[in-house]
Amino acid sequence: MADSTILRRGDSASPMPDPASSGKAILIANTNYKEAGSIRNSLEGCGYDVSCWTDVADARERLKVKNFDVVSFSTNLGKAADGLLEDLRARKVPPKVILIADEDEGDAAARCFLRTVVVVNRPFKIGDVADIVEHLIGTA
Repeated sequence: MADSTILRRGDSASPMPDPASSGKAILIANTNYKEAGSIRNSLEGCGYDVSCWTDVADARERLKVKNFDVVSFSTNLGKAADGLLEDLRARKVPPKVILIADEDEGDAAARCFLRTVVVVNRPFKIGDVADIVEHLIGTA
């Protein structure tokens, strides 16, 4: 007979870390649902507390109520990304930024005017983003 025990995150026998206990928070804003979801799953697997949004307005609202160590967003947000950048620039200590850009958008980082911006050009491996986050803020 099969064991019917259900393990949830945070249970002592659970192999997954509890994201609520992690002090390192990441915000993802990307209109590409598959790309954003893959990045979120990869980062959550590393133990980070991840908030993922496909609507920029929702991401901006979340940024107002919580401090994030890293904000990752994509150039596919279009003009809506400008509002997100304004919110980041207005902070006394802005978070580190990972900008996901198409290959032909080499000047994307120059438009950010933020201190710590890492540009990841498409196509990229999802694990590369987790490596960059670990380099920027350390392990979860």
